[in-house]
Amino acid sequence: MLLPEGVGTMDERYMICPDLTCREKCFRVQRYEEGNLIETFHEHVPSYRLSVDSEIETLRALIGQYAGWNAMFILHSRLNDRRGGPSRYPIFSSHIAYPEKGVIRRYFSSTNVTAWVDSVIMPNEFRSAQ
Repeated sequence: MLLPEGVGTMDERYMICPDLTCREKCFRVQRYEEGNLIETFHEHVPSYRLSVDSEIETLRALIGQYAGWNAMFILHSRLNDRRGGPSRYPIFSSHIAYPEKGVIRRYFSSTNVTAWVDSVIMPNEFRSAQ
């Protein structure tokens, strides 16, 4: 389930939320378990309540939560890439996709958990009839 940096392995139209609106962000988390993808979280929040930086930190926190990481894993996952100890692990991979017109999706993955957020970036093109 781990997505390599900059590479999308999921269908770009994967799990489009029919309830997404222009004024919300849709957060989802899936865990890969014994050959199955299990949706473990799906929630909408008002767009104006989260910046992109907060969005990214939320995705990382959700991954740690649903992967069952201990405190040391959570701490070490936030370390930068500089040399020297302690080691940085687990490492997140990220990917940006456009699952439908007017929507951006930010994925973050680590080991067996993937989290993403869908946000409307072009309201005039979002689900417009053509």
